[in-house]
Amino acid sequence: MNAIIKKELRVYFNTPIAWVFIAVLMCVSGLFFTMFNLFIGNSSVRVIFGVLPFVFVIMIPLLTMRLFAEERSLKTDQLLLTAPINVSAIVWGKFVAAVVVFGIAVVLMMIYPIILSFYSEVAWGSVMTNNIGFFLLGAALISIGIFISSLTENQFTAGIITIAVLLVMFLLSGISVSSGYESIDKVMSYIGILKAFDRFYIGIINLVDVLYYLSITLIFVLLTVFRIERRRVK
Repeated sequence: MNAIIKKELRVYFNTPIAWVFIAVLMCVSGLFFTMFNLFIGNSSVRVIFGVLPFVFVIMIPLLTMRLFAEERSLKTDQLLLTAPINVSAIVWGKFVAAVVVFGIAVVLMMIYPIILSFYSEVAWGSVMTNNIGFFLLGAALISIGIFISSLTENQFTAGIITIAVLLVMFLLSGISVSSGYESIDKVMSYIGILKAFDRFYIGIINLVDVLYYLSITLIFVLLTVFRIERRRVK
């Protein structure tokens, strides 16, 4: 798996992908930091974490759309599928590499509360809770993007489908669904992926929310493994 992680990280940083991803998140977060913290003297960075998830709709597909679709298109996936390596290691390696790039952006955004700490008192507990929720949400969305990438050989198709799926999940987070059937309402509530982030946003770590994001991540990574396994045995 380490070889897969190193290979994917080289691709990310030898191409504009990682740099563009990190730069866009830093530019957007920097803009909101300037507007809602520096200009008005606000010591809370929650606004940044409240807005950036919506940027994910566009940016997460940038990280994930090529992971399997591009290799399938170039036929280089055959080398991986015939290599003496477990499919799970391939999928997890690609997932971890994408999460590492995302994690770098999250760590860099810690510069904002550090800057604020020189001028005012920062609620570090709330900042760390926001960061944990932010990271878990990002990991879950990356796992969804990787699964979609495994379904097609066109990376742009994978990117468009990922944007559409994430947009629907985000929209469902903002509406209250009441179909009259409890089971359907629970499913719709589960799909609304931002609802769990709301509690992280206000500084509350709930074990249920942590497990929710971890379960989504695990489910979609395993679905990707199953998808690749099926192609391997054909």
